[in-house]
Amino acid sequence: MNIDDNKNLKESIECDELCFGYDSSSDKEEENLINNENEFSESMEVSNCSYKIQEVEKKLNELSYDDMWGIEFDTVDQCCDFYRNYAKVHGFVARLDEKGQDFNGNLNMRQMVCNREGTRRKKYLEMENRKKDHKPITRVMCQANIRFHYDLILQKWRVTKFEETHNHDLIPPKYIQFVPAYRTMTDADKAQADSLHFYGVRTCHIMGFMVAQKGGPNRTRFTKKDLYNHFDRSRRAKIKDGDAHAALSYLISKADEDPLLQGKFTLKDGKLDNLVWADGSSITDYQCFGDVLAFDTTYQKNKYNRPLVVFSGTSHHGQTCIFCCGLLSDEKRETYILVLNMFMEIMGNKQPIAVVRDGDLAMREAIKEVLPTAAHRLCA
Repeated sequence: MNIDDNKNLKESIECDELCFGYDSSSDKEEENLINNENEFSESMEVSNCSYKIQEVEKKLNELSYDDMWGIEFDTVDQCCDFYRNYAKVHGFVARLDEKGQDFNGNLNMRQMVCNREGTRRKKYLEMENRKKDHKPITRVMCQANIRFHYDLILQKWRVTKFEETHNHDLIPPKYIQFVPAYRTMTDADKAQADSLHFYGVRTCHIMGFMVAQKGGPNRTRFTKKDLYNHFDRSRRAKIKDGDAHAALSYLISKADEDPLLQGKFTLKDGKLDNLVWADGSSITDYQCFGDVLAFDTTYQKNKYNRPLVVFSGTSHHGQTCIFCCGLLSDEKRETYILVLNMFMEIMGNKQPIAVVRDGDLAMREAIKEVLPTAAHRLCA
């Protein structure tokens, strides 16, 4: 293949994702050509995608106001994809708005607007006892919008309303890719980043390498924060249910060495919710020194930011004895009642004479219900 042939091939390539079948007279050869162009769709710019308007092909950045009324779509998804990419080329972000249905419940109207349409709700502006500052106002009553209706005769979706004027500044093309709605990492970017991260390259160095490789930040299409988020999601996907499984496996392995070890846990939505455990020596200590029980949940220094409950007491030598430990999902009354019932079941339902606690009202109510005969004392 010579240079001219290669050039002609590149000019014939169009983006498959955005080139819909607006011309009903297309034959099988054109359909085959579109199928072959799938391999190149990810590498083409959005503005290079052409649309047929009255037998004339125009790119997204060349579409005029009059051209918008001549475009037809087969599905509503094609309508939405078209306007989203039109918005990206012209420097704004589109979002879904109203929709309409016929008497049979079928969708026959869909409207999309600029994401700066409307105003912020008054209830968010007039909130009392606000702890955080207001976020910057982004909705400025922008009137730019487009509306699609389904034509029953042609069986096509057509534009029935279009407003292209914005009342705010549009985003320059070189910065549009850094808008959160358009920031993306391709599969190739993720694979390369994962490979470098696997061999211990720091995230900031990976970002610098990929920026230099692509020829500058304007060609990267994602930020360093996106890269950090990708690694964080990958890590969470790998350890999903892994930490809980590891904790339970550890307790099971310890139970093989300590027959008296006991543990109880609850699940919520398939995830570990509450976990309580005590080994054999702790259970024995409670039978001897469990008349006074210290119940405190002031420790939240774990990476899950969950309350760690420590049931403790004092031996005849004045030494602290740990009777039981537990990880709680929250510090609500119902959770405390559940954990206390687990604790009493593990300890053979031996009731303490006195309970030393902090000033948590939810804890006090739970102790009154589960340990009604115990005297309450506040810790100093």
